[in-house]
Amino acid sequence: MDIGVIANPASGKDIRRLTARASVFDNQEKSAIVRRCIAGIEGLCPTAHIYYYPDSHHITEAALTQCQMWSQPIDAEFAATADDSTLAGYHLRAMDVVISLGGDGTNRAIGKSLGDVPLIALSTGTNNAFPVFCEATTAGMAAALIATGKLPVDIVAPRTKALHITFENGETDYALIDVVGTHDVFHGTRAILDPSKFVFAVLSVADPSKVGMTAIGGMARVVTDEQDIGLALTFSHDHADPEHEVQAPIAPGMVRTVRFTEIRKICLGETGNFTGATMLAFDGERERVLAPDENVTICVERDGPRRVDVKACMQLATCPDSVMPHQQRA
Repeated sequence: MDIGVIANPASGKDIRRLTARASVFDNQEKSAIVRRCIAGIEGLCPTAHIYYYPDSHHITEAALTQCQMWSQPIDAEFAATADDSTLAGYHLRAMDVVISLGGDGTNRAIGKSLGDVPLIALSTGTNNAFPVFCEATTAGMAAALIATGKLPVDIVAPRTKALHITFENGETDYALIDVVGTHDVFHGTRAILDPSKFVFAVLSVADPSKVGMTAIGGMARVVTDEQDIGLALTFSHDHADPEHEVQAPIAPGMVRTVRFTEIRKICLGETGNFTGATMLAFDGERERVLAPDENVTICVERDGPRRVDVKACMQLATCPDSVMPHQQRA
C-alpha cells in the first residue's frame, strides 16, 4: 500500500498576484494540508508507505515529523524547477495513488509522466481548472481506500482529457485544460491576462464556474469533463458584433470583455492546425514562440491523468450501490 505526495512549493505564490487577486498559499499552509492528508491516510491505513517529493522548503517532510507512518523521500536529483514535478511523477509510477498540491501547471507537469496511477489533485495554484478544492483529511481517506483496494479505480478515478501538441520539427508537448495562441512576444510573467492579444485557443474543458481560458470558453459553450469533445475558439478584436462577446473571469479578480469570430466543438482525435507567429501558452503559462511560417497541430484525447473524485470515493465507501454521475451519462 504505497501512496505518493508531490507538493509544489512554487504554486500559489507567483508574480501574478501583483496583477490579479488570487489567494496566496504559503508553504506553511501547504504543509498543514499535507498533514491533514496524512491524518486521513493514517486513520484508515496506518501501515501504508508514504513516498514524497523532497522539495526545497520541506513541505511534506515537516508534515510527517509527528507521524508514525513509514515514509521516504524520492531518491532523485531535483533542480528546483517545474521539471521536478515531472521527475517526481515518473518516480511515483508504481504507487497505488498519488496526492498533488498545485495548480494546473503542476498537474500538467505530473501528468506527463505519472502514467495510469490515480491522482488526487488538491488546489493550491493560480489557475485551478484541473485540481479541486477539497478537505485534505477526506482526500487522505480517499487515498487510503484506493491504496487498500477497497474502491474500483475505473469508477472513482476515470481518465481525464488531455491536449496533444505536435510541432513541425516532430517535437511534442502536452496540456490538460487549454492551449492558447497569443500575440505576446515575450515569456514575461508567463501569465496570459490581455484579451486583446488572444488569437486562438483549444480547450479540453470549458467551465464558466472557473477562471482563466476554461471560463472564457465556458461562457460561450459549456464542455464538461465527461463529454468526449473539446472546444476551439478563434478570437476577434472587432467591437462591432456584441453577439460574439462575453464578460469572463480571465484571472482571479479580473473580469474582461472577450470577443470571438468562431466557436466550434472538436471531437476526440480531431486535429486542429494553426500557423504562427504566436506565443503558445499551455494551461495558463506562456511556453513557446512559433515562427511566422511554423505550423502546429493540436488534438484532444481521453488519455489524461486518472483524476480521483474524492466525493465519489467516500460515497461508494459508505454506499457501495451508489451510481456515479458519469455512469448515468454513459
